[in-house]
Amino acid sequence: MIPKIKDFFANIPTSIAKYFFILRNAWKDFRKKRALLNKIVFTIFLLSIFAIAGSITLPGVSVGNLDSNTFLGILNLVGGGGLRNFSIVALGISPFITASLVMQILQTKLFPPIYRLSQSGPIGRRKINIITRAITIFLGVVQSMTIVSALSAQNSFISLTNEFNVFWYQFIILPVILIAGTVFSIFIGDQITDKGVGNGTTLLIFTGIVITLPTQFTATFNALVGEQQRVSSLSNGIVTFISYVFGFIILMYIIGFVYNAERRIPIQQVGAGRAKNEKELSYLPIKINPGGISPIIFALIIISFPQLFASVFPISNPFRIWVESNLRPNNTIGFILFISITFIFAIFFGLQQSKVDKIAEDFAKNSTFIPGIKPGQETETYLTGIVLRLCFFSAFYLIIIGGMQFAQQLAGVPENISFGGTSVIILVTASYETITQIQARKKSQSLSQKHKKILEVTSKNNNDEKSKGLLW
Repeated sequence: MIPKIKDFFANIPTSIAKYFFILRNAWKDFRKKRALLNKIVFTIFLLSIFAIAGSITLPGVSVGNLDSNTFLGILNLVGGGGLRNFSIVALGISPFITASLVMQILQTKLFPPIYRLSQSGPIGRRKINIITRAITIFLGVVQSMTIVSALSAQNSFISLTNEFNVFWYQFIILPVILIAGTVFSIFIGDQITDKGVGNGTTLLIFTGIVITLPTQFTATFNALVGEQQRVSSLSNGIVTFISYVFGFIILMYIIGFVYNAERRIPIQQVGAGRAKNEKELSYLPIKINPGGISPIIFALIIISFPQLFASVFPISNPFRIWVESNLRPNNTIGFILFISITFIFAIFFGLQQSKVDKIAEDFAKNSTFIPGIKPGQETETYLTGIVLRLCFFSAFYLIIIGGMQFAQQLAGVPENISFGGTSVIILVTASYETITQIQARKKSQSLSQKHKKILEVTSKNNNDEKSKGLLW
C-alpha cells in the first residue's frame, strides 16, 4: 500500500507537467485559430444587435397578432422578423431581397443591357450593386408608405395611438425610420458577409426565424396539450406534440439531404488519359435543386403585392375584401397561384443560376469534355437537358415543401401551430452554408500555417548554409 502511495506522489510532477503541456498546446491552437474565432464572435455580435433592434417597437404603434398569410406576414418572413413587433427594422432586408431577385431576372439574355453589364467583370458588378441599392430604396419607400397608410385601419395588425395619429408623423417620420432601418439592416448584412462568416442576408432571415421558434413550439404545446382536461385527451395531445416535433426534425433531415445532393457528370481533359478507376474520375457537380430557395421567396413576394396594394383601400371596399378573401396563399385561388409561380420560377432560376452556357464555354477553352459529347453547342445542349430535368424535380420539391403550411391551413389546422417548409428550408440552408464556410476557412488557415512553417524551415536552412561560408 505504501509503495503505491509513494508512486502516486512521485508521479504528481509528471502529471502536472503533462497537463501543462496539453494546456499550452491548446492555447497555441487557440491563438492560431483566433482569427476565425473573431469572425464568428463578430457575426454573433452583429446578429444580436439586429435581434435587439427587432424587439424595439416604434413609438406610437400598438401591435396585435400577425397573420403569416397576409402581406405583412410575408414581409416579416423575408425581412428578418422585424415586423413581428413593428420595430425600427420592421422592413428589414425585404426591399433588398425583392430588388436582388428582380436584378437576377434582369441579368438574363432577355435584357441585353443588364446582361452585358453582368458580363463586364468587377466594374459591371459594382454598377449592378449600385442599381440594386437604388431599387431597394425605391421599394422601401413604396412599402413603408403603403404599410403606414394602413396603420389606422380598424382591426389591423398595427394601429397608431391617438396622440401619434397625425399626418406628419404617419407619412414623414415613420417612413423615414423604416427606410433607415432597411439601410441599417443591409449594412449589418454586408458587414457579416465581408468581415464575419456566412452570408449576411441569409443569416439575418435565419435570425428572425430562430427567434420565433420557441414561441411556435410553445403555442403548439399549449394548443395540443395545455388546454386538454381529460386524461385520455391529454395523452393523445402529448403523442401528437411529440409527432409534431419528430415531423419537424424529419423535414429538416430531408431538406438537408436534398441540399447536399448533386448530379455528378463525368468529365475528362484532352491528353489526361483514361481513368483507371472511379476515384480518378473528375466530375462536374450540379445541385439537384439548382434554383435554391429563390423561387419560393419570389412567389411569396409576388402574391403579397396585390394584398399590399389592396391595403390602402378602406376595409369595407369590395376590391380589398375580394383580395384578402381569395389571394392569400392559404386560400384556394392564392394557393394555386403560389404553386404556379413557384413552378415557373423554379425552372427559370434553375436555368439562370446554373450558367450552362458559361460552363460549356469554359470547357471549350480548357480542353475539357464530357465523354461521348462533342465540345461546344452539343455540350451546352446536353447540360441544359440535365439541368431542365433537375429543375422539374426542384419545382415539385419546392411546391411540396413551400406549400406544406398553406395545405395544412386549408385542411383546417390552426395558423399558429402549422409549421412552414419555407422557414425550415431557410434554417437548413443558412446553417449548411455557414458551417461549410467555417470549415473552408479553417482548412485555408491550416494550409496557410503549414506553408508559413515550410518557408520558415527553408529560410533557416538557407541561413545555416550561409553561415558555413559556402560559395555557389
